[in-house]
Amino acid sequence: MSKIRTMNEVLDLIHDGATVAASGFLLWGLADEVFKAVEDRYLETGHPAGITCVFTGSAGLENSGFDRWAHDGLIDNIIMGHCGLTPRIPAYINANKCRAYNFPLGVVQNMYRASLLKQKGFLSKIGLKTFADPRLDGGKMNDLTTEDLVKVVEFEGEEWLYYPVPKFDVALIRGTTADEYGNISIEEECGPMNMRDIAMGVKAAGGKVIVQVKYLSGDKLPGASIEIPGVFVDAVVVSKEPETYHRMTKNIYYDAARTGRFNIPTDSMAELPLDARKVIARRCAMELQPESIVNLGIGIPTLVASVAGEEGFSADLIMSSEDGMLGGIPGTGDTFGSAVNAIGMLSMAYNFDLYNGGNLSMAVEGLAECDAKGNINVGKFGTMMPGCGGFIDVTQLTPLVIFAGTFTAGGAKYQVADGKLTILQEGRSRKFRQHVQQVTFSADYAAESGQKVLYVTERAVMRLTKEGIVLEEIAPGVDLQKDILDQMDFAPIVSPDLKLMDARIFTAGRMGFAIK
Repeated sequence: MSKIRTMNEVLDLIHDGATVAASGFLLWGLADEVFKAVEDRYLETGHPAGITCVFTGSAGLENSGFDRWAHDGLIDNIIMGHCGLTPRIPAYINANKCRAYNFPLGVVQNMYRASLLKQKGFLSKIGLKTFADPRLDGGKMNDLTTEDLVKVVEFEGEEWLYYPVPKFDVALIRGTTADEYGNISIEEECGPMNMRDIAMGVKAAGGKVIVQVKYLSGDKLPGASIEIPGVFVDAVVVSKEPETYHRMTKNIYYDAARTGRFNIPTDSMAELPLDARKVIARRCAMELQPESIVNLGIGIPTLVASVAGEEGFSADLIMSSEDGMLGGIPGTGDTFGSAVNAIGMLSMAYNFDLYNGGNLSMAVEGLAECDAKGNINVGKFGTMMPGCGGFIDVTQLTPLVIFAGTFTAGGAKYQVADGKLTILQEGRSRKFRQHVQQVTFSADYAAESGQKVLYVTERAVMRLTKEGIVLEEIAPGVDLQKDILDQMDFAPIVSPDLKLMDARIFTAGRMGFAIK
């Protein structure tokens, strides 16, 4: 029997109170036409209502994906890794319109695998001593959320966190081509992400798996092209408006170079302008080592790959992103999560096995807030609640972690030239505060595990020690007291060997350094 269905038939599979797991990393992998249809039916009929939403990264952008479902009564519960790019969801949570939990992205991903194994929960060290730990916040995101889902468990003399697994009812995932048997290929996606993981996990739980595709094949797909076998699929819906609801990114409908089907010349990549962001990326790049696997977070950290390309040693590195991209040049901004010239495209499940096993060599992540102990917050800022994403998974077990960002936030202006930095206007808010609003990175855990931790900004480089944060380098052209110490809510330890950052970082043209 054919598994091709009309949209109305697909919607009939999603009932009130269903627990829905969905793929999507921004827009790629997102079954947005189904999301739109669910929204339209709810606004017309009031059903389906009381949905529990489970997702890893931000599944959609503004007015797409889960952002479409932020209507009173439609969503009852959320379990997620990151929602910062779907702005109506944090607002919905902040208004106490649903219960909501933020867990590490890899933890949410592992819920699909645990469901496949019919496990009620699993043990993990990821999240210990962070806000996911019930001794802090337990991942709870608002006042309406009171129940502790996560438990601290002692097993063989060690502390672990126990994460429960939801009972999944529906999967909303995406592919490129389907045949009538429900076999799915992904040749026009950026990679496998977690589409198959979700399908198998939801199917094992007795749920229904819905797949949105671009094309319908008149013949059975050849086995080598099948990413999701039809045995794990219940219904396929073919997009009627793929250029609107089946996009690769906000600005790109389809770019074959991001599917891993061929390589492009790296000299076609534009050179970064010499500004504060590039200064930070350059200093981070000086910590790179050849043949290392490196995770780069969203924002300034992604520019480290561009610097490596400009300096001519990108081929010596293996960049990794949470969705499974391995090697090549990772995308930035709207294309974050994709890559060109990748050497591999792992499923998200295997990718987090890599991270959770401590197999990353180095991670460069964002620096949003840092406190006197060295804890970092990237997940909650007043009413802004983007979530932790893969930040905890990446930073907790990696031997070298760099937190990269500007020293202050909001309106800072700089001049970078002739080997020095001039601060023309200071930022409106401080990042180095006495206390952070949420512990997304635990300095205590890092000290116990012996991690090397650096805090890299455009004007200073600091290092975490058991005694506290030590200021080790400052930019040529800045004043130690006025530009650094007076802009912090706490006093760092100033190294007796305090030195200037390399002047080449602040000079136009290639720096001319090699990693070793």
